[in-house]
Amino acid sequence: MIRAMSFALLVCLAGQAQAAGDPVAGEAAYAQACARCHRSVDRILPFIAGNDAAAKTAYLDALLADHRAPDPAMRADLIAYLLKVSGL
Repeated sequence: MIRAMSFALLVCLAGQAQAAGDPVAGEAAYAQACARCHRSVDRILPFIAGNDAAAKTAYLDALLADHRAPDPAMRADLIAYLLKVSGL
């Protein structure tokens, strides 16, 4: 039981570490990979679903995984950038 709880804690902590991307790297990734089609980040912010940072992170992670950002580290950086510019 204790081992199972320890494993679950490690999985949660690993997920949090991965989710905490670098907004500066995310801005660079956005400029390189996203801005060609989504020129202004301000125009996409209203369409990011969720009421708080956790909900927006989950929404963006699922969306970006299917939308030309298959690398988890790049997604984390993009999400950190988008949350930063949205004020979260």
